Amino acid sequence: MSVRMRGFAEYMKLDKAQRIVLSNVRTLGAEALPFQDVLGRVLAENVRSAVDAPPFDRSSVDGYAVKAADTFGASGSSPKKLRLIGAVAIGTKPKVSIKKGTAVKIMTGAPLPKGADASVMVENTRARGKFIEVLSPVTPGKNVGKRGEDIVAGELVFKKGKVIRPQEVGMLALTQNLRVNVFRRPRVAILATGSELRKPGSKLKFGEITDSNSYALSAAVTSQGCVADVLGTVPDDKKKLRQAISSALGDDMVFVSGGASVGELDLVPDTISDMGKVLFHGVALRPGGPTAFGFIRRKPVFSLPGFPVAVLMAFHFLARPALLAMQGLPADYGRRCVRAKLSGDVSSTLGRADVARVKLSVENGKLLAEPVMVLGSGILSSMTRADGLVVVPEDVEGFSKGQDVEVELL
Repeated sequence: MSVRMRGFAEYMKLDKAQRIVLSNVRTLGAEALPFQDVLGRVLAENVRSAVDAPPFDRSSVDGYAVKAADTFGASGSSPKKLRLIGAVAIGTKPKVSIKKGTAVKIMTGAPLPKGADASVMVENTRARGKFIEVLSPVTPGKNVGKRGEDIVAGELVFKKGKVIRPQEVGMLALTQNLRVNVFRRPRVAILATGSELRKPGSKLKFGEITDSNSYALSAAVTSQGCVADVLGTVPDDKKKLRQAISSALGDDMVFVSGGASVGELDLVPDTISDMGKVLFHGVALRPGGPTAFGFIRRKPVFSLPGFPVAVLMAFHFLARPALLAMQGLPADYGRRCVRAKLSGDVSSTLGRADVARVKLSVENGKLLAEPVMVLGSGILSSMTRADGLVVVPEDVEGFSKGQDVEVELL
């Protein structure tokens, strides 16, 4: 039933709305990409090494390759004398073999010659013409990186669902995984509704406002590893809104900001319902209560509030988890929280999750959370001044000054 000019009869609890969203989105298909292009992407397959790494035994120090037994008992006052029979350069195959009483000059990373089982650091030797004196003993395997010490051929390198960081890119190169399958990044169409909206930089007439939601949402989508498709603004006209949403359904998900509440021109939820199905409209969340979620032609569509803080809160608590799930990630991936003491009261209303914006500081070694604002879903500067969010649950009537609370970092 439409809520326009009627008001919400009931708000859905936030956790139930989150469950509905997550149970109705699916992981997107995979695509194969060159390993150097997958930074920040999520693996859609298990990855195994094609090679041993390192592919040979190698010296981990600059010095001399030796038979460890030839150094036993060596000391500064009683060195062990070994005949120098050659050298091994990095990137070349050794042409000499170590026999009892001999040594080969070797650099860090160079292959260990046949017969050697240890390397002596140059600092623990003295050069004596064609000989060296070893001043400190080494044990077998000392200062040697063994073949496959890092990883062996066939070994599992990464499991499906791993997010690729710079170190993973390096490991893909090392293990000869030149192309890997990663989940496709969701492409999100972004529309803003309101006949009063104008592009940034426009000269505003009285009653007109700048569209900031499209660009905040675009940045929010991009920050989650997705692709934002900003489609512009739509006036408060049901036919034009329907056309705009239809054009947006080529993407994986659609965000429509504005027109979500109970006013006469809040047309978006009814339009989604006419074109598809609305699964909920109205969430017990402040800011962000008017949010609606549904499907049109099997594409998930969010009707988000028009006020800039409300749209960001609705994204954070409802749309963001969906985008993560579509990439094969847990809904809480990247969530970071700290405990802090409130420096002021945070009021709330029972039956609704209220989100306070807080600024963090340290005083006498203690982390303090200063409430910036609880009310004011249109005050975007409250978000730019905030370091984190404090959620007052539906069954709690506010937090008091001095109370320890969980702060989710922004």
